[in-house]
This record gives sequence, structure tokens and C-alpha cells, in this order.
Amino acid sequence: MRILPRRWNAEVMAMVAVLVVVGAELLVLVLATPGQRPVISGVLLGSAAAVLVVFGEVWHVLRRRHRRGGHPRGPGREGETWFSAEALEGFPADDIRQWLVGPDAIDPNRFHAAWVLAAHGRDVRWIVRHLDLPEEAVRLLVGAARQREGVG
Repeated sequence: MRILPRRWNAEVMAMVAVLVVVGAELLVLVLATPGQRPVISGVLLGSAAAVLVVFGEVWHVLRRRHRRGGHPRGPGREGETWFSAEALEGFPADDIRQWLVGPDAIDPNRFHAAWVLAAHGRDVRWIVRHLDLPEEAVRLLVGAARQREGVG
């Protein structure tokens, strides 16, 4: 499983943006004549504040949208449970048997979790990235889960 994130998080991006704005402001102030410095400082501070407000609003909207996201985070409102007795119905054990046997066998519980996630709409890339399973096996699980949805 991946411990370090692939992308920079929002806090790091905000810190880099602040450092760039501060660096630009200091450069302009050093190059400006003493009579122009108060006006330039006011303009730079105002623009930095506007950028910070816009960045904060965009970040807030994206986080709110991500929280409401397209994929459910828990059981549905109708009393649906993710890990019920019927959750593994249709699980393609024969298709993934090659990854379950041998000295480098993968824990079957990871495949069961991948099956449940696939049945609830997660895609191949997401499951591979978060459960660290072979992509070919996850493709089989996602395909079988989609076939099960179409039949049921």
C-alpha cells in the first residue's frame, strides 16, 4: 500500500503560493524608488489578499464537492450494508485463483474487499492504488461486478 501521497496536498500548495507572492513583493519593493514603495506595497498586499480569498474559496468548494462525492462512503439509506452475507454473491473465485495460491499468494480478504468496492462502483485504478492488488485481477473483479449489476 502507498504511504506517501502522489500529489502535493493543499497546505503545501498554499505555502508555495504565499512564498512566491512574498518573494515577488520583496523584489518589486527593492527595485522601486522610495516614493513609489507605499503605493506598490498597497497594490501588492491588496492583490495578495484577493488571491488568498479566491484560493480559499476554490479550495472550500472543491473539498465540499469531494465530501458529497459520487461514491458512497458507508451503507445506503435503505439499510443496505456493504459487508452482508450476500456481498460476496457472484465473487469470481475461480478467475482469481492464480493469485490466491503459491508462495506469493495474496490475502483473500483483500480480494473480498476489492469485490465489495467494485460492486459499489469503484473503478480499477482506484482499487489497484488503494489495495495494492494486481491490475489484471482487479479488472476481472470489476468486470464480474458490472455483469452482476446488469443481471440483477
